[in-house]
Amino acid sequence: MTLRSKFIWLSLFLLPVAWQLWVWPYAGLADNGDFAKVAGRFGLSAIDPGGQKTFHFFERLWLRDAGAVWVSPYWGVEVWLAQAALSLTPANPFDIRWLGLLHAAIFGAFAWLILTKNPIANLFAILAFTDAAYVTYFQSFYFDTASLLFLLLFFAAWLRGAPIALTIAALGFALSKGPHAPAALLLAALLLAQRRWSFAPAALALLLGGAYMLSQTRDEYKATAYYNLAFFKLGLLDPAALDALKIRPEDRKLLGTNAFEPQSPAQSEAWLKNFFPTGGYRNAAAYYIGHPRIAAKVLYSDLVNEAPQIRAVNLGNYERSTGFRYCTLSKSFGWWSGLKSWLFRVAPWHVFIVLPIASLLAWRQPALRWPLLGVIGVGGYEFAVASLADACETYRHLLLFHVCYDLLLLFAVIESKRDPQL
Repeated sequence: MTLRSKFIWLSLFLLPVAWQLWVWPYAGLADNGDFAKVAGRFGLSAIDPGGQKTFHFFERLWLRDAGAVWVSPYWGVEVWLAQAALSLTPANPFDIRWLGLLHAAIFGAFAWLILTKNPIANLFAILAFTDAAYVTYFQSFYFDTASLLFLLLFFAAWLRGAPIALTIAALGFALSKGPHAPAALLLAALLLAQRRWSFAPAALALLLGGAYMLSQTRDEYKATAYYNLAFFKLGLLDPAALDALKIRPEDRKLLGTNAFEPQSPAQSEAWLKNFFPTGGYRNAAAYYIGHPRIAAKVLYSDLVNEAPQIRAVNLGNYERSTGFRYCTLSKSFGWWSGLKSWLFRVAPWHVFIVLPIASLLAWRQPALRWPLLGVIGVGGYEFAVASLADACETYRHLLLFHVCYDLLLLFAVIESKRDPQL
């Protein structure tokens, strides 16, 4: 591919992103309550929150107030990205489109590396990865945005054998969010098994970053998810599961509740510390091993009920000032996620046919094999942990599963013409 043609393809890749982020009405993602983990560190507060401060509307403008700084006990590399975006402009209020620009630049690096001589593969990549299900994250403070972008960049750099980009992406992904740390360790193992010493820095970044994030995961964070798993999922399927999870008798009256309800005792950090039992998630793992049918039922139920909601219907994409109804989803560039949502609704079992076929096709090209193993491993892990380890917002926690789904299909399309660049 000539440099000129690659720039043309890159322009086609970035045009849908620019349209969604910077052409009115600007699209972004509403806060579900997690934004404070990033915005609070810089004293940022939404300028037009309205009566309902979360979920309903995308907030573009954020007031800077040094007196309103709150440092969350939870950290991810998105904090660094937000800090970099804030340094780009002294304006107050801060326009989150500056952060969108930084996110788009990382996405542009992914696009540059993933482009091939195969026009069908390029068109599919543009359709899938510029979808609103992904791009609306760019104008948000979610830790998931860094997870999404650095994972995409990681696989594109791995595919192209670009060690510097691979190392940067590896560090970004490993430090993106605690629950993704085991996936980072898995990717490190695959890179080391490949025995390409130019990839060793990336493997080291994954190992050190993943280990650090695991060490920083607080028991209160795990206890919140454990509460939801016990009382909002497993306990409803099998009351005997509460014994296996070592739930105290006095707490069993909480069956059917979740940790985010205002009246839940999980709102107290002290209560959570006492609630989280000895053994923690090892108890849940032992229960699933002893009850494989329950595990399979949980997984398939989430495939049927949670996977179709690729775009969170309770997180609005437009500002209140646009006049759109609350929780309105953006209309542009949602065709691929819409098609996938329909497919998951009418035939969730298709994953057992389509994904194995795509894997076999991609496996035929040796250059795709190691990245393919990474995509399968990360996608499988992300689905399993979202389904088996929590019970709230499972649809949103399947974000990286859907990323891996799309990457797997892309690998199969790339193989169809045996791209000579690989």
